[in-house]
Amino acid sequence: MKKIILIENFGSDFYKARLSFAKYLKSEGFDVSALVPEDDYAVLIENEGIKTYTYPFSRKNKGIGQLFRLIKTFRKIFKENDFDVVHSYRFQPNLLNILSNLFSKRKSILHVTGLGLAFSNNSFKYLTLQYISQIIFQLKFLAANKVIFQNGDDANDLWLSKLWKSKIDVIEGSGVNVNEFSNNRGLSSRDLFRTKMDVPLGHMVFICTTRLLWEKGIVEMVEAFSALQKEHTPVQLWIVGWADQDNPRHVDTAYINQFSDHKMIKFLGKRSDIKQLLEAADVFLYPSYYREGIPRSVLEALAMGLPIITTKMPGCKLTVVEHENGFLIETKSSAEILNAIQKIRDVANLNLFREKSRQIAETRFSNEVIFKQIKNLY
Repeated sequence: MKKIILIENFGSDFYKARLSFAKYLKSEGFDVSALVPEDDYAVLIENEGIKTYTYPFSRKNKGIGQLFRLIKTFRKIFKENDFDVVHSYRFQPNLLNILSNLFSKRKSILHVTGLGLAFSNNSFKYLTLQYISQIIFQLKFLAANKVIFQNGDDANDLWLSKLWKSKIDVIEGSGVNVNEFSNNRGLSSRDLFRTKMDVPLGHMVFICTTRLLWEKGIVEMVEAFSALQKEHTPVQLWIVGWADQDNPRHVDTAYINQFSDHKMIKFLGKRSDIKQLLEAADVFLYPSYYREGIPRSVLEALAMGLPIITTKMPGCKLTVVEHENGFLIETKSSAEILNAIQKIRDVANLNLFREKSRQIAETRFSNEVIFKQIKNLY
């Protein structure tokens, strides 16, 4: 029986995005463990039947001291448990994976869930970080057994990717539970929820669920819907998510508070009723120019059968078949958002878009499809 440990840098992300994969592996006969930071989610993961190890981690601590401490912690856990495969997600866990497994027989699988903030900006600061990241990626390629990317563009944008192509696999996204995210509530329940959310009769609701970073297109969405308000267009915008205070590009509270009493633009904060919000909405809007793999929020919207408006960014563009389940737009443009909104409102039969979104989720991005591809790598 193969022993596998899955590593994340957020306990919450493991619980929401990796737990179902861990359970799948367990059902397939693997001995699966989790390695997450010390937080409240570790106990929740353990209670779901996945053996869980923790490590002390501070996102605010950028010093080399924490890196060496974590390498020591990881090596001890790996050695004591004799894992066959160490599968990590995201930039820092991927780095810790290879540094902790140098000169061992354990297999290292690195999962790149996007190139992140450094590849989303062209300022001198971020170009410098991008250069450093490129160097670190070469070390990762050298030491890893496999590197999984969620879209081909991310792999191609890294130096010497053709040299490492035997180690690279593209698996589109982390999967979505199409049984959980299924629009099966009746119209009466949907109408009641829209009434609770103060949606006027006949208004079209656009929803965006995301971490509140400027690169997610927050300003562009607000500008577009501010223009629609002046034209008295019957629409609403729900922006759902939290401002990651540890991220230097988080949307500040003062900006959000400007819209506390706005009738058309609503910042709803972090919510536990995402599925109900998606059911009540009409269109999913995601004008991001952040370098992500394939956003989980878009996959959830697809599974719920929502038409999609998103950008031509790597990852995002893979979720839309133009004119069949939504529209692709250029980045950093409120005019592009306005144009796409008008196109959606002009669609004669939006149910066809909804059916296509659901079909895409089931055939390309479902847990069943994605999990089998990852298992085959093992």
